Amino acid sequence: MMRTIRTAALAALSVLLVAGPAQAATAPLAPPPPPATAQLSLEIHPPQGPVVPGTAGTLEVKVTNQGPSATTDDTLVVVHLPAPAVVQSAVPPVALTYFGTGSSYKIPAGLAPGASSVERLALYVAPITLSYVTISGDVQVYYPGDPDQSGHTTPYSFTTADTRIHLTTGASSAIQGGHPVPQPGDLTGHPGATVNLPLWVYNQGPSYSRHPISVAITVPAHTTLTSTVPYGCTATGPRTLTCDYGSGPRYQDAIFIDPAVVIDSSTVAGQVLPGGRLDVTASEEECETPDWHTAYVVTVN
Repeated sequence: MMRTIRTAALAALSVLLVAGPAQAATAPLAPPPPPATAQLSLEIHPPQGPVVPGTAGTLEVKVTNQGPSATTDDTLVVVHLPAPAVVQSAVPPVALTYFGTGSSYKIPAGLAPGASSVERLALYVAPITLSYVTISGDVQVYYPGDPDQSGHTTPYSFTTADTRIHLTTGASSAIQGGHPVPQPGDLTGHPGATVNLPLWVYNQGPSYSRHPISVAITVPAHTTLTSTVPYGCTATGPRTLTCDYGSGPRYQDAIFIDPAVVIDSSTVAGQVLPGGRLDVTASEEECETPDWHTAYVVTVN
C-alpha cells in the first residue's frame, strides 16, 4: 500500500516538472522599449502691431527638439499665408519653396536634443490690400521620426494698418523712378499756339492710395486755359484749376493731368514764361513733403 502511494506521488511530481517549463515558454514577453528619437515643439510670434500694405511684418518661427536624440531627417516647416501676401524672405536665409497658399522650408537633419531652429520670416502684404483687415494663417511642422505628430500646427493672425503713400509731382511727358524726365517738345510752343502741359501726380507707395486728394494747378504767365478742362478739374480763373479725385494714384502709377493752354500771340521765340505750378493740397495718407509741389515754365519757340 505504501509503495502504491509513493509511486503515485512520484508520478504526479514528474508531471509538474515536465509541464512547468512548457507553460513558462508560452507566456507573452514584454514589448521592447521604443527607440530614442527626436520630439519637436513649435513656438511662433506673429507681427507685433498692424502692418502697412506694401510692407512686411515679421513672423518668428521656433522649432525645438525636446527629444533625447538628434533629428535624423529633414524637418519640413510649412507657413500658410493667404494671397496676395507672401513670405518674402527669411533670416537666417533659407531656401523658400512657394505654393498657392504659402511657403515652406526645411530644417536640416542633425537638430540636437534641446537645440532650436529660429527663423524670422518677412510676411509681405501686397500694396493692394485693404486697411484694417485681419490676415490669418498657420505654421505646421512635419518630422517623420517624431512619435507625437499632434500639436505641430499653430495658427497666427495680424491686422493691416491704414495705407501709406509717397506722392511725387512733375511736369514732363516721361516719368522715371517717380521723377520727371524731360523729353523734346515738352512745355514748348509757338506764339498763339495751343499746347498741352504734361503734368502728373505719381504714387511711389508703398500702398495703393485710398483717400481723396486735391491738386491745384496754375499755368504760366502769358498763357490762358482753354475751355476744355481735364477730367476731375474745375477752372477757377483764366490761369488756375482745381482737380479733385476720390483717391490718389495706385502704387507705382500716376494721375496724368494735361491742361491745354493758349500761348499769348505777343510772346516771341526764346521767351521763357514763368509762374507754372502744381500743388497737391490734400492727402490723409502722408505728411506734406517738397515732392508735393512742382514749379515749371513754358518756353516759346
